Amino acid sequence: MTSKITATDGIWFGQPLVPGKVPLKRNLFEEVIHATGTLELVPVFPYLDNGAIVPCLSVSMGGTNAQRFQFFHDNVVPEVLLCLAEQQGALKAGQMMVLPNLHGVNNFLKDLQDESAYLVVLITVRMNHQDEQREGFLIRCEQCNELLYQRYQNIKHGAERPYYPEFYALAFYADVVDEFNASDRVCPKCGHVQPPFPAEQMGWRRYAMQIQVANRAREDAERCAGQLREQVTG
Repeated sequence: MTSKITATDGIWFGQPLVPGKVPLKRNLFEEVIHATGTLELVPVFPYLDNGAIVPCLSVSMGGTNAQRFQFFHDNVVPEVLLCLAEQQGALKAGQMMVLPNLHGVNNFLKDLQDESAYLVVLITVRMNHQDEQREGFLIRCEQCNELLYQRYQNIKHGAERPYYPEFYALAFYADVVDEFNASDRVCPKCGHVQPPFPAEQMGWRRYAMQIQVANRAREDAERCAGQLREQVTG
């Protein structure tokens, strides 16, 4: 993945700037506006290269249309969770924890139907320095906890994005829940039929599609600008 962000020589917190990166700041509560799904994992900064620390904003909201879900996430690197704000959440504002490599993910709301309930968390992960960083997506039977589905993928590999880098893990999540929903979802141990995973609610597919459109639109704009420069100078 590449980025058009460049940096000049300088010092930041007593250390030289990393080539190709500039210091950035974000208001995390303003970033909530850009979260289009439940616990979507929206990268706060555009740095997703090897060794990058990647803070991701996640939002969960209650309401009559909110669907409950449960899956398990497996990562080769630990994640740090910080609860920024909540109302009727299972976590409390200011609570911080280091998540185990394999951990459960759900709405984290006490009453999912409560329209005033919400949770805003920052989940930070570090990209390793290898070409491979495998993540797993697992679903267990809601009745007997038998493992129904698991898929692993290297989240370092994906379509090249020349202008705006993509957090490839989200497209992976979107693909696996589509695959799970297309299966019979029958537990081999107790026979319970697992309900479809609420893929649309999560926003993963929308993120992947919007990253693609953003890069295509920028590419088209750059092409048009180049053609105009040629006409002016020609």
